[in-house]
Amino acid sequence: MLNFRQAIEVFHLLFLKQLGSRVDKNLWALKGGCNLRFFLKSIRYSEDMDFDVHTIAKDTLRRNVNTILGSQAFVGILKTQKLAIVQYSEPKQTETTQRWKVRLRMLGSEQELPTKIEFSRRGLDEGLVFEPVDGELLHLYRLSPMLASHYTKERAFLQKVSALANRSETQARDIFDLKLLLDAGAAPAKLASAQTAMFAAASERALELGYDAFAAQVVAYLPQEWQDYYANRAAWESLQEAVVETLQRFVP
Repeated sequence: MLNFRQAIEVFHLLFLKQLGSRVDKNLWALKGGCNLRFFLKSIRYSEDMDFDVHTIAKDTLRRNVNTILGSQAFVGILKTQKLAIVQYSEPKQTETTQRWKVRLRMLGSEQELPTKIEFSRRGLDEGLVFEPVDGELLHLYRLSPMLASHYTKERAFLQKVSALANRSETQARDIFDLKLLLDAGAAPAKLASAQTAMFAAASERALELGYDAFAAQVVAYLPQEWQDYYANRAAWESLQEAVVETLQRFVP
């Protein structure tokens, strides 16, 4: 049986495969937590799914996503995983952002599971690759192999630094994800001069968060054995310190 986090993840994977079959791989890229989870073995489940897109018209993307979510074929695919879409909506459809809210239900359960699918229409960054989703993850859910467009670990690292520096509210998941990327060797050898201010701001923001924020925003989205490991302030402070030290190395 899937737990609730896994159920949402299976939905994300199945949606990703459907998107790849309908929209040219050169027009979009998976980013954020799902990118790290599906391609870099992150242990953090992602609550929502985020993409960058370019060129494709807003109404065309809207039609494609609605077709996927509303099709009987997709309903049948979800049913094989004992999942169903209770409802979905499209609350934001602008020239810069398109967002869908989806409520899922595991068959046999009355609890609804919320998730979002969001597309940023501000264009694609450099560092785009098209390759297989992690085979071990797919094997866990007995899903067939799939390919997807996503960002490299190096680009994901810069995106995470930018998010940490620029979000209106600092998120502990950015710090956690940066540690994963650091361990994967994603830190750049050097920066463009314009990027040093971003790293300085990110290092300052990283120091704002305490353990309580980490426990609520990250620990709750980890497998049980990792929840147990991170259920103490020392583990968080060690992770936080490693990220801050690395970011500060790039600040003159």
